[in-house]
Amino acid sequence: MKLRAEAKRKKEWKRRIDSGFLSRGWLIVISFIMPVILFVTVIASVSLGVFAAYAAVICILNAFGRKSQPQSEAGRPRLVLVPTQHHASGD
Repeated sequence: MKLRAEAKRKKEWKRRIDSGFLSRGWLIVISFIMPVILFVTVIASVSLGVFAAYAAVICILNAFGRKSQPQSEAGRPRLVLVPTQHHASGD
């Protein structure tokens, strides 16, 4: 019984191909387009994942990281070297 149903499906598929429902030309075009669609989908998915991870790391660093240059207090002057002062250098 299963073999008959399978043979019937194959006949119906062959009839559709022969009737122009899916001509052999379209089958060839589809076979070339499917890998391109798959490739573009994979590249887009990986790119989106990398971008999302990058954005998450940047957001976490901005939220919990400390500032590189703390703001000086208003009443306290910034310490700046004057021209007569030099950094100590070791010999």
